[in-house]
Amino acid sequence: MTRLLVALLLLAACGHPPNRRPTPPHASGSPAPAAPRTAAPVDVGAAVAAGNAAYEAGDFPACAAAFTRAAEHASGTTQQSAYYNAACCHARAGALDDGFALLHRGIGAGLRDLTGANDDPDLASLRADPRWAEVVTAAAAATAAYERTLSAPALRRELLTLVVEDQAARTQMIAHRDDRAAMDAVAAIDRRTTARLKEIVAAGGWPGRAQVGEDGAHAAWLLVQHADLDLPFQKQCLALMEPMATTGDVAAIDVAYLHDRVAVAEGRPQRYGTQFGDDREPRPIEDPDHVDARRAAIGMPSMAEYRAMMTQMYGPPPPK
Repeated sequence: MTRLLVALLLLAACGHPPNRRPTPPHASGSPAPAAPRTAAPVDVGAAVAAGNAAYEAGDFPACAAAFTRAAEHASGTTQQSAYYNAACCHARAGALDDGFALLHRGIGAGLRDLTGANDDPDLASLRADPRWAEVVTAAAAATAAYERTLSAPALRRELLTLVVEDQAARTQMIAHRDDRAAMDAVAAIDRRTTARLKEIVAAGGWPGRAQVGEDGAHAAWLLVQHADLDLPFQKQCLALMEPMATTGDVAAIDVAYLHDRVAVAEGRPQRYGTQFGDDREPRPIEDPDHVDARRAAIGMPSMAEYRAMMTQMYGPPPPK
């Protein structure tokens, strides 16, 4: 199972996350944003938190039910990841028919690349079933059809591969927080991916959804979000992304995170409250009384919900 419904954005929010058992890589290959608010009667963020809590408690039927609720009221990569997580929990509970059904629903919702699923222990029972071949075939066909709609499918695949490397290194850093080698590995990957992303931007501008798809564009954002050693490049990318968000070629939430990252790096108050310090408190926020309204306007959960997600993922704040 993966917690990347919240994990990637929380990793993008904290430069040095507290020590906590890491979660497996996202199976679809596409990092997923924190669950947005919706007009639906089900609170997607609360359902995701309930699913994660049930998973940790070993209550896999409850985990599957919570993630199914989230999937049925979410959209985009949040929905895809929720279907995947629900399938994992059904598999752990021995409900193989339900697990396969939800994987196929996830594929129908856009879950495509199942590379990570080949090593996910939660799906071991499904992989041992002959029906697993049908899932792999369906995902491959969906990916091929999707890539035919993009102008740069090869670049999409490259960006997703770079993010897998980024996340693997950060997972190790979380697991071994005081390990200098793990931190050095993250820094080395950041330098390499930043250099490659600069080549990509120089050659063709910012890679948006029309070029590399929703998951590829989100992957590119994650890489620049982690390009902290090159603030001018982050600012350049932010300037390129902002007008693209007005046309939907870039996700508004991605722009919000990068805007806050740049602001904090420059010593300015952030706008959306996405960036937290080592004390698990948000860095200074401009007009904090209205931050939740700004977040809601672009589909982000409230600050209270965001704090709850962070606590659920990493545990309580460190003692002062």
